[in-house]
Amino acid sequence: TSYALTSFSQASVSLVMDIIGAVARVNTVSMDFLVAWLNHNVVDRTASYLNSQPLSEMTYDISVLRRFFITWAFTYVGSLLVYYLFCGLDYLMVFVLFKDKLVPNYQPNYKEMRREMVLSTWSLAIMSGFTVPIEVLVQLGYTRIYHKIEDYGYAWFIASPFVFLAFSDTLIYFLHRGLHHRLIYKHIHKPHHSFLHTTPFSAFAFHPLDGYIQGFPYQLFILLFPLHSTLHLFSLTMVAMWTINIHDRTTMNIPFVNGAAHHNIHHTTFKSNYGQYFTFWDTFFGTMRSPEVYKKEGEKVENEEEVYGKKYL
Repeated sequence: TSYALTSFSQASVSLVMDIIGAVARVNTVSMDFLVAWLNHNVVDRTASYLNSQPLSEMTYDISVLRRFFITWAFTYVGSLLVYYLFCGLDYLMVFVLFKDKLVPNYQPNYKEMRREMVLSTWSLAIMSGFTVPIEVLVQLGYTRIYHKIEDYGYAWFIASPFVFLAFSDTLIYFLHRGLHHRLIYKHIHKPHHSFLHTTPFSAFAFHPLDGYIQGFPYQLFILLFPLHSTLHLFSLTMVAMWTINIHDRTTMNIPFVNGAAHHNIHHTTFKSNYGQYFTFWDTFFGTMRSPEVYKKEGEKVENEEEVYGKKYL
């Protein structure tokens, strides 16, 4: 017992030092780095403490099964942290502190918010599992993720996030529009649209397959285009934060950007504003409905049954 406590104390000090080192090496952060770090500093240290076995005798190898589990756990816990932290902050700012200015007609529906949170929490667990295979491929070097900026130069390093946005926005427009086809809608996308007037907590309230389909372009991108490892993690975090933002009903009215006001119209009409980031494809295909025009039309909420037909719901 004495050995175990001493070992655990030393491991705790070492863990703090490793965290400081990790922060100092933020420019080299990648999913592979984080999984290896978690394997050694969490899984191995926990096993060492429970088995009263010196850490020096523990293996540093990561089996495929352990790699899958750690990747899933990291992705899921990270998703929950982003979800509850940023949804909570967004809700506090928009729907509490500045409610009178931003959403003066908002009346809280705590039952619906609870439903948003429950659906998001369990759905994120499954969606995280869906993303594990591609993330493991990233760790094993089978994607276009790279670690040295010099490999592709600073010009591509700066341009790649914009290419990432354009590529994903294009694919998501067509995937999202396809999910609204009457033969598909009720089976996959309907749960998300059960939240007619959204709050930030509805951002990830998807059927897991729905979330995976709309997230697939992000995975496909790193199979086709080079993307720096740090930008990879940063981009996925920004995607999550943007998804939260477009469900809070407020917008900055940036030209050509499909903001929260546009997405709120999508939820109340079911058949417009399918884009994720930009309005280009909605404008091109005639599915664009601007907040200004919608407001002049009286902000009518469409009936789901009239849009799809009763037999398809």
